[in-house]
Amino acid sequence: MLSPYPLQENNEYSYEFVTDQGIRYLIFFLDYSIIFSDYPHIASNVYMFNIDVLDGNPDDGIGDEKIGLTVLQVFNDFFKKVRNVAVYICDSSDDRQLARKRKFDLWFWKYNDGSLLKEDGIAVVDGQLIYNAMLLHKENDQLVEIILAYQELNERSTAK
Repeated sequence: MLSPYPLQENNEYSYEFVTDQGIRYLIFFLDYSIIFSDYPHIASNVYMFNIDVLDGNPDDGIGDEKIGLTVLQVFNDFFKKVRNVAVYICDSSDDRQLARKRKFDLWFWKYNDGSLLKEDGIAVVDGQLIYNAMLLHKENDQLVEIILAYQELNERSTAK
């Protein structure tokens, strides 16, 4: 059975790891409360999830299942705080946003143990479709409110 890569914890919400191919990744969560400022009872627990390549070519890691397992390990740690919410935005700067969405979807469906929910969204910013997703723990006591707020935020971007 595969194991995740060893993680270096930089701080409570930032981790690094190196793949067998020598690709160094940074996984981190940033305070995203500003986006949910109209929902102050939710905002303080909302974070943006990001994964960046620090060194190496990510194309060399295509098919490396240990990357997904490592991301799962980080999410498991993050969601030990049941009220946490993670929002993921698929970077569109290189027109690979659909590939990123598919990869993230695959990781979620393959590795989710059933404790997390994923809500997909599409925002329209300056005429560009921005694929995004929100993850939250099924036991979050504000589950319905958070999902409704997330859906409303995506709908507002489309209405502009």
